[in-house]
Amino acid sequence: MRGVVTLGAGISGLGFSYHYNHLTDIYEQEKSWGGNCRSHFVNGYTFDEGIHISFTRDACVREIFARSVAEQYRELAPVVYNVYESHWVRHPVEINLKGLPTDLIRKCLLDFIRSEQDRDKPAENYHEWLVSNFGQSLTQHFHGAYTRKYWTVEAQYLTTDWIEQRIYRPSLEEVLRGAITNQVIQAYYINLFRYPRQGGYQSFLTALVEGAAIKYSHKLIELDLKNKKLSFENGFQCYYDTVISSIPLPEIIRCIKDCPLEVKEAASRLTHTSVVLVNLGVKREDIAKCHWFYLYDEGLLPARVHFPNSLSGCNAPPGYTGIQAEIYYSTLKPLDASRANLLERTIANLGQIGILAQDDNIDFSGIHEIPYANIIFDHNYRKNRGVILDFLGKNRIYCIGRYGKWDYLWSDQSLLSGKRAAERLGGDLK
Repeated sequence: MRGVVTLGAGISGLGFSYHYNHLTDIYEQEKSWGGNCRSHFVNGYTFDEGIHISFTRDACVREIFARSVAEQYRELAPVVYNVYESHWVRHPVEINLKGLPTDLIRKCLLDFIRSEQDRDKPAENYHEWLVSNFGQSLTQHFHGAYTRKYWTVEAQYLTTDWIEQRIYRPSLEEVLRGAITNQVIQAYYINLFRYPRQGGYQSFLTALVEGAAIKYSHKLIELDLKNKKLSFENGFQCYYDTVISSIPLPEIIRCIKDCPLEVKEAASRLTHTSVVLVNLGVKREDIAKCHWFYLYDEGLLPARVHFPNSLSGCNAPPGYTGIQAEIYYSTLKPLDASRANLLERTIANLGQIGILAQDDNIDFSGIHEIPYANIIFDHNYRKNRGVILDFLGKNRIYCIGRYGKWDYLWSDQSLLSGKRAAERLGGDLK
C-alpha cells in the first residue's frame, strides 16, 4: 500500500495528487470526482453546485484550468444585480443606489456620511464592521439582511477575519455618484472571469484527474491512529504513513477511534451552512438579465440566483434557460419547509420579482442539497479549529481545502492548499 493516502477527490485532493505526481491513492465517498466543483448534466442542462467561475490571478491555476479545456473557455465581465422590493440595481448596491426608493437613498447617504468618522475604528464583530464602513441603513436593509439569508446568523455572530477583499469599501464620492447619476460604477473584486465553453465548471479540473488513482464509493467510517489504519463503509481497509484530508473537520473527527474528548468537543462546536439548490429549466430564452443576482428581501427564500446558460450557451438547450436558486440553512437556522414546498415557493418567488411569467413552461425542476456550504466564522471558530488541526497534524494527518482547513477558500485557493501540502511532503514534481 502507498504510504500517503488522500481523502476526498475534490479540487484540493486532486490538486495534492497532481503536484505529488499522483503517488497517492485518493479515496472518494461519491461515485465521481470534483467535490463541490462537480457539474451535473440532466435533460440537456448543466448545473454546477452553486455558481462557480474562475477569476484567479495565480499563474499555476490559470494554466491548469486552461489546459483542462484546451483553451476553450469564455472570458466575461460580470453583470451582477441586486433585488430589493422588486427594484433592480447593479452590484455592489452601496455605489449603485440610483433606482431604489428616494427615501431609502436619502437614509443610506446620511448614514454613510455619519459612518465616515468611524471607518478606521476597530470592529469587534461583522455588524460593527458593516456599520463603520457603510452606515446603519445599508447595514439594516442590505448587508445585515443578506447575512441572515446567506450565513444564517446575525452579523454580530461573525468575526471579520474572513472579509479580506470580498467586500468593497467605497469612498463617499463613489456613493454619491452612484446615488444621483445613472452611471454604472464597476467596483467589484471580480473584473473578468473565465468559464468553460462546455462541460460545466468541473471541466476546468480534468487535467488534475488524468493519472490520478481514485477509489470511488469509499466512505471513511474509522481512522485508527494507533495502527494507522483506515476503514471504509464498503469493507475495504488500508494502512498509511500520512493522510492528506480534504473532508470536513467534523466528519474526520467523528471517524477517529478513541479521539480525545477535548478534540471531539471542539469539533462539535464548529458550525457551517448547508444549501438547497433549486434547479429549473424554462422554455424561454430571454429570461437572463445578468449572470447572477442577490435577493435582500427576507420574505423571499433564495439568497442568490444565477443563470447557467449566461456563463455558457451549452448549459441549456437552444431556446431554453437554466436557473439555479440558492437557499441556505444551518443548525442555527433550520429549514421550515419540505423540499417540495421549497421548490414551489422558489418558483413563486421568481414570479414575484419578474423572472418567471405565469405562462412559462417549466421544462425541468429539481432539488440538489449540499450538506457543507460555507464555514460560519463565529467568535470561537479559530480556537476550536486550532485544537483540531494541531491534534491531527501531530498524528500526520494534514488538512487541505475549504472543509479540511475549515476556512473561506475559493476553488483556486483550495487547489493551491493541495499544492502546498505536496510541497511539504517533498513531492512538488510538476
